[in-house]
Amino acid sequence: TSIMPLMTKIRESMTTIFSVFAGLFVIYIVFDWGMDITGIRRSSRQAESFEIGKINGEPILSKDFAELVRRATENQKAQTGVDPDEAQQKLIRDQIWNYLLEQKLYDEEIKRFGVSVSDQEIYDWVRSDTPPELLRRQFIDSTGTFNRAAYEAAILDPRNRNAMIAAEAELRRQRLMAKLYSIVLASVQVTEEEVLHNYVDQNIKYEADYILLDPNRLIRDDEITLTDEDLRRYYNDNSADYKVEATRKLKYVLFRETASEKDTQDVIADMEDILRRANAGADFDELVKTYSETPPNDTVFHKHGELSQEKENVIFSAKVGDIIDPVNEYDGYHLIKVLEFRSGKDEFIRASHILIKVENNDSAKALKEANEISVRAKRGEDFTELAKQYSKDPGSGARGGDLGWFGKGRMVKEFEEAAYKAKIGQIVGPVRSQFGYHIIKVLGRDNREARFSDIHIAVHISPKTRSELSQRAQDFAYLAKQGDFQKEAELNKYNVVETLPFQKDAVIPGIGSNSTLNRFAFTGTLGDISEPITLSNGWGVFMISEVKEAGIRPFDEVKSTVETRLKREKKIEKLKILANELLQMVNPNGDLQNISAKRPDLPVQHLAPFTLSGSIPGIGRDLILIGGISTLNPGQISKPIEGQRGVCIVKLLSKTPFDSTAYNSQKENLRSQLLSEKRNRFLSEWSDQLKKSADIVDNRDLFYR
Repeated sequence: TSIMPLMTKIRESMTTIFSVFAGLFVIYIVFDWGMDITGIRRSSRQAESFEIGKINGEPILSKDFAELVRRATENQKAQTGVDPDEAQQKLIRDQIWNYLLEQKLYDEEIKRFGVSVSDQEIYDWVRSDTPPELLRRQFIDSTGTFNRAAYEAAILDPRNRNAMIAAEAELRRQRLMAKLYSIVLASVQVTEEEVLHNYVDQNIKYEADYILLDPNRLIRDDEITLTDEDLRRYYNDNSADYKVEATRKLKYVLFRETASEKDTQDVIADMEDILRRANAGADFDELVKTYSETPPNDTVFHKHGELSQEKENVIFSAKVGDIIDPVNEYDGYHLIKVLEFRSGKDEFIRASHILIKVENNDSAKALKEANEISVRAKRGEDFTELAKQYSKDPGSGARGGDLGWFGKGRMVKEFEEAAYKAKIGQIVGPVRSQFGYHIIKVLGRDNREARFSDIHIAVHISPKTRSELSQRAQDFAYLAKQGDFQKEAELNKYNVVETLPFQKDAVIPGIGSNSTLNRFAFTGTLGDISEPITLSNGWGVFMISEVKEAGIRPFDEVKSTVETRLKREKKIEKLKILANELLQMVNPNGDLQNISAKRPDLPVQHLAPFTLSGSIPGIGRDLILIGGISTLNPGQISKPIEGQRGVCIVKLLSKTPFDSTAYNSQKENLRSQLLSEKRNRFLSEWSDQLKKSADIVDNRDLFYR
């Protein structure tokens, strides 16, 4: 009997009631496009569409890409309840693009290896004792039990046909990828020796004494004589160390995607309109539900110090029922109605201070200055102006010394005690603390807690502002190409920034990871100017300002580095000779203190117990030194070991014994862990190599600005 009728029957009788399989409809974002995973459906009508990109010659049509983005955007809105902002939409577009890219490349590998999945495999998997997790997880109850009966009923329910068709596509995809990964990872194995070494590195502890022969301390630079011929010979012998990859530098003008003054004024106008309606008697709770961008939080009482200083000042100065003029904060504007005050158990203080720091350990001078300022303040001079003029507190000084409200435990002990003892309006001090001398003025005392309702509207960049910024970027790109990049920027008063050098496919300093920009930098020539390129925070117009191809850095450019390295090597050679001479002072099982007795400048230092997988206490992750120590037996003294800090002579004091029982009990877990790590690393490298080898054309910037 043919398998096809079986699958046809299952397709006609399977799928999930929407409320049960709601999660599966996420799959529709991609999978109801069928197994043509790039979303490319060839027809004469679509052939006329614009191409948003190509992957190894296969076009991705802009209309198809936009549809995938639309569906993903709707899915996110369904999950969060709000429309994604522009930054989130950019992230969605990147995710869709990367998904299509990876799936196209994986499809090519699936075809190359001849991987296939039959209908019978899918049928058997769905009806097996261990169904696919994609389906199974929809039928797990609160106790974690799989409800097999409900599962069987759902997959055979004709009302679930559409969701099961989507699920079938996803399950087929999972099986194809599993088979592909199995082929790719077939060579990745973990040996018994690797497992053993991993256990030893993590569990065996070493304790040792050592003597360090520091080349920078024991041998002066002028004791090493090097000729120019020595340096050139070293440079030629080690030329691979001075190899450099191709790099580029870019100059650019950033058109940052930020709200305009008009956008801010529009929000203020909206807030003022809401305020008028509230004052006219409109229900404030309904206004909150209609206009606030954050959920209501009007059941919570807030103490002093829990709100921003702006909110705190206006709320605790108002009366119950007051509707306060819009408050401008970092996250937008807030229209607040005070609902209730209650007495709390904690008393809070509001105070200002003038801080005089003790400089150059001259406490007397600082105290004299503090006393003089304190007298002036107590005589009635404006405390705020005195604080602005004399206070060395960078946080409060510019605000006239105002520290806002604080409770007990927030300030240093001396300051807190003085402030809590003072009356409102009283000036006390100077009071000495670890920060210096404080002159304190108490502005208020309060134990109230406030409950309020808040309409919050953030200032977002408007479509008009975004369009104007995009147009400015396009205009600048056009003018820069016609004239001079730097001069056009100066004429328009745009700030020109230059990146540090960066390599192909690397993160671009100051910009981040951007494949479009990286490709422009390495396919263009010196002086080329880009079209506006979409960035995470706006648009940029770029000019290639430096081109350096791969090669060996010239001798004259690295001469000082060569000299430093060669001098160190010569010093290390001398120190190894010295170390061997020092070893003659003790027998193989002797005491390193014999060396220190004759060379007091070479003290014996102790290494507390450590494992080979960690760092050496006081030294760090010195792999050469760790390797040298690992070969020693307790009581044995090493030959000279060249570490990162110099030449070491080590005596191993102890080494915890190998516990075969513990090893056998952990062996399989270690093997699984190592295998998983190796596979993940291999898959990541394999995927990256596929992308690097692919012919990718990304035209998204022409469609999304």
